Amino acid sequence: MTALSLLLTIQRRPFVDIILLEAQSTTATACPYIVCSTITFVLNPSPNYQVEQLNFTCSQSFSNMSIIQIVQRTLNETYAQQYQTFWNYSTNMTYSQTPTQLIYYWYSIPGMIIVKESFPNFINAQVYYTPGSVRNTSNDTWDIWLQSTCGQELYLHGTY
Repeated sequence: MTALSLLLTIQRRPFVDIILLEAQSTTATACPYIVCSTITFVLNPSPNYQVEQLNFTCSQSFSNMSIIQIVQRTLNETYAQQYQTFWNYSTNMTYSQTPTQLIYYWYSIPGMIIVKESFPNFINAQVYYTPGSVRNTSNDTWDIWLQSTCGQELYLHGTY
């Protein structure tokens, strides 16, 4: 998209005003509309092991991404591992633990681009919990913050 603007300059001189009219052209880039979709599911591969997985796909490339997944610790849950499928080592992951929550983090590495061609991707949080118990996941949450390569921001949120 090209915009044309006119710059009007008036120069004051004794006995005469000089009016200069200058055309300026600028180019603006419109950001494409971002469309993302998510699907979550929970797997229980053994009686005391659970995997909460978030699959998602987006229509644009991103220069900045943060994902947080929070697992409530109601059955003595402990960290087992976490996983992600982003290309080219474009993301890092870590976790922290409080007395009431396991908090899993995934985030893009500064300067790396998560290209739209890499989607779909998924992340998952894996936990151990008290054997013989039934884990309720309805209070476990996920949040995604994205910034496209042209500056648009998007926030997604959900529960398991």
